[in-house]
Order: sequence, then structure tokens, then C-alpha cells
Amino acid sequence: MFRRPRKWPPPWLFLVLILPGGIFAGFTSTPLPFLLSRQGVSVERIAAISSLLQLPNIFYFLWAPLVDMRLRRRTWLVLAAFLSAVAIAVAIPLIGPQRVVLVTGLLLAGLVVNDLVTAAQGGLMVSSLAPAGQAKASGWTQAGNLGGGAVGAGITLWVLEKLPLAAAAWTTAIMTAVPSLAALTIREPPPVKTAGPGDHVLKIGKELIAVLRSRRTLWGALLLASPVGSGAAQSLLPAVASYYGVGARGVLWVNGVGGGLVLAAGSLLATLVPGTWDRRLTYAGAGLLNGLASLTLLAGHRPPVYFAGTGLYLLTTGFAYARFLALVVDVLGEGAHGTSTRYSLFLALGNFPIMYVLALDGAGFHRFGTAGLFGADAAGNLMVFAVVGTAWLIGRSHRRHDVPDPQKLSR
Repeated sequence: MFRRPRKWPPPWLFLVLILPGGIFAGFTSTPLPFLLSRQGVSVERIAAISSLLQLPNIFYFLWAPLVDMRLRRRTWLVLAAFLSAVAIAVAIPLIGPQRVVLVTGLLLAGLVVNDLVTAAQGGLMVSSLAPAGQAKASGWTQAGNLGGGAVGAGITLWVLEKLPLAAAAWTTAIMTAVPSLAALTIREPPPVKTAGPGDHVLKIGKELIAVLRSRRTLWGALLLASPVGSGAAQSLLPAVASYYGVGARGVLWVNGVGGGLVLAAGSLLATLVPGTWDRRLTYAGAGLLNGLASLTLLAGHRPPVYFAGTGLYLLTTGFAYARFLALVVDVLGEGAHGTSTRYSLFLALGNFPIMYVLALDGAGFHRFGTAGLFGADAAGNLMVFAVVGTAWLIGRSHRRHDVPDPQKLSR
């Protein structure tokens, strides 16, 4: 009979639990555009489809309260993974110019369901681990999310080249569904009973209002919405590769599967950060490293600069994403009814800076070329670190002065 270790779940288990989300997202970002293009769908239409498929990731906090109701979170995670896997298995064989609307609808529905994996996984992480363990699990989670998406996309593309389309569909579906079964190894109490769904939503709302009144949560939320650690320039790195003399093959490896693995490696590095360290400071520090990595791409328009700078940028972006998640679980606050809901809301807050920093990076490139792009990307990181670092030093000085002098107390 299988026996769980006494300290279960371990932080690394959350790498496995997030794989259904990472693999589904990885499919929509790489194999899906490739398949659509191969079937003759125009680039403009592919771009519109990709943009539409981003909507559930931004607004899923609206249906995340489902995970806090009725069933255990581990059950919701398995259901969401298997249902979204069915959507992929049905959609892939239908891909073609005549069924674009149907395929988009199936994948959009699959993403709506699949986002509950993230909500359930986050709720399990917060409810089953001590704060120090949550910080380490955040690094493992981002490694599974980023690395799983890259590796899953690579496996799907490999199968597409070797086997029929149906085989790729089932391979991707199995990779999406099976890892979720690891959630069943977590001992989780049943959800708190309420008078009904309306009463449960009301309690979730009251918990959220109480948490948002906390000064600690307020400062944490402002930092989550700040430009620090957004990693926005990673979306523009392939677009400027030609300025460095880098061709399509180099972009495929450095910004594709290889880039995803580098992002995952950066996330794993964050597991080495002690869980007792100030997470606001470490998140801002991760942003500082990311900003410095941006500046390395200003050393010259040569392939070695692009490869080295991109590697450093992706590594520090993965590190910053892991520290972002550690800060999210740190500012959630207490509450028995809406842990997954608050987790999803704060995660969605992190999508906001990616949008506006990406716009600033684009504007910087329009005016000053690559110097403007990477300069703008670095500026937000450096500015926020300066503010947070100064505030931390002032707070530390005040705490040191507030310590009573033992000699004065003895007089």
C-alpha cells in the first residue's frame, strides 16, 4: 500500500499540479498557431484568435469562486484538467479554415474551464503549506507552468511531424489530464458549509473586503500592479532578433522551447530564497536583476549579445515570476471561504503591468529603436526597486531605534 511521507504535500508537488494549466497554455501559444498556419489560415486571423484566447486568463477571477464551493479543491482541479483535455482532444482534429470558429469556441471553453486548475492549485498551496513552504512552492509552480508549457508544446510539435493529427490530439490531452491526479494525494478537508451559493459568495466578498482593508495587502497589491518584474519584453525579443543578425532558427530555439526551459530554471532558482525573507523586497530585487539583464542587450547589435542577453532576461524573468507568486500568497490574508478567489484576483492583477509595460516598450522602440525598448523595460524595474529598497531601509532604521535599551530599562 502506498504511504505518503509525513510532511505532505512537499513544495515540489505543485510543479506537477500546475502542469495541466501550463500545457494547455503552451499549446495555444505555439502548436495552435503553427497548425492554423499550416492549414492556410491567415496571420491576421491567427493573431485575432490568439488575442481572443487571452481573455479567460484576465477575467477568470470572476468564476474562480466555484473552486471555493461544494467540492474539494483537489476535486475541482482534476475535473477542470480532464474537461479541458477533452476540449483539446476534440478541437485539434477539426483545425482548418472551414472550422476556425468552432475550434476557437472549443478552445475558449476549454480555457475557461482550465483556468480553474490555477485557482484550485493556488488554493491548495495556501491551505496545505506553511508560509515558508508556500514561498518555495511558488518557485516550483512557475517552473511547472513555464517549463511545462514549453516542453508540452515541443512534444506536441514533435508528434505532429511523426504521427497523424489524432495522435497529437490524444498526446496533448493526456499530458493535460494525467498530472492532475497527483492532487488526490493531498489530504484536504471538505469545504465550509454555507446556506447556499448566494450566502457563500457573500462570505467570499466580506473576506475580500476585510483583506483589502489591510495596509500590508494594500502595499502588496500596489507592488503587484507596478512595472517591476513584468518580463514584458520577452514578447518583443523575437521581433527584434533581426536587428542583432539572428535568423529564424536561432529565434526558434532561444525564444521557443529553450527559452521556456530557461524561464523554468529561473523559477527554480527562486526556491533557494529563504521563505522568511521580506517578499516585497525580494520581488523588487528580482525586478532589479531583470532590469540589469535588459541593459545587457544594449551592448551591441551582434548575435552573441542577443543570445546572452535573451538568456539572462528570460532567466531573471522566471525568477521574478516566482517571487511575484510568493508575494501573492503572502498578501492573501485569512479566510475560510474565498482563498482560491483571492488568489485568482491577485494573479489577474499581475497581468495588468504586462499590458502597459509592453505598450511602453513598444513606444520606446518606435522613438529610439532597441535602446528605447530595453531602456524603457529596465526603467520601471530600477525605479520600483529604488522606492521599495529605500522604504525597506527606512523601516529597518525605525525598527532598530524602537528596540528598548536594556541599560535604560534597568535603571
